[in-house]
Amino acid sequence: QNPYQGLPAEALRGVTFAAFWSSCTIYAHKVSPPGLHATMLMLLNALYGGLGQSLGAILGGKLQHTVGTVNTFYYAAAADLVFLVAV
Repeated sequence: QNPYQGLPAEALRGVTFAAFWSSCTIYAHKVSPPGLHATMLMLLNALYGGLGQSLGAILGGKLQHTVGTVNTFYYAAAADLVFLVAV
């Protein structure tokens, strides 16, 4: 009911995204062949920022249109849980 209740979640998102992105860039740097570090980081950025966000927006929008906003968040949470258990 109060929009300020979302602020702790946004603060947590900032911390978790920073940990995720720094881990991804370190891993991409470690697995890249010598001389191709920048190329691997570019590929990581393209996959996450280009492909990942584009597909997320398209599929999320279609799902939201079909089942509604609240159910879209429930389905996303269920998918996250399945992924968490599988990994």
